[in-house]
Amino acid sequence: MLNDNEQQIRPSVFDRLIDDSPGSKVEEETDSFQATKALRESVRRDLEQLLNTRYRITSAKGNPPELDLSLVNYGLPDLATVNLVDEDTKIEFCRSLENTIRRYEPRFKSVKVHTLSNIENDDRTVRFRIDAILHADPAPEVIIFDSVLEPVSRSVEVIDTERQ
Repeated sequence: MLNDNEQQIRPSVFDRLIDDSPGSKVEEETDSFQATKALRESVRRDLEQLLNTRYRITSAKGNPPELDLSLVNYGLPDLATVNLVDEDTKIEFCRSLENTIRRYEPRFKSVKVHTLSNIENDDRTVRFRIDAILHADPAPEVIIFDSVLEPVSRSVEVIDTERQ
């Protein structure tokens, strides 16, 4: 039982609706560490889904600015024609990621994305790090995700650095 002075981190509505153990009729109580770990995993999962979703680029006549903020543009643009070999394109890609994350992940107070170098010269994956501050009670949580964009499939894997 929590004291009046203690605050518990609450999962998102979506995560509260998911039943991880359908055979159990009573939900297990979680401590603060477990709740924080579950929140981090939830954010990682949702961020990976966001970065693996592609929207179709279409130009509507007289494109209203509200369209840019709508779910029609949820995710990233199609990356099939983007060449992420040179450094300028990678920096532009990171700015695009930051904007997308800020727009569709309201649990972050701030977010910064930068590229990481590949260990091997013949590795063609694009590696980047997402540094963010997560809204959490009683205190904000610093969260770092090392991510990999696979060049052939254009899929993104998001890895919580705390789990490594």
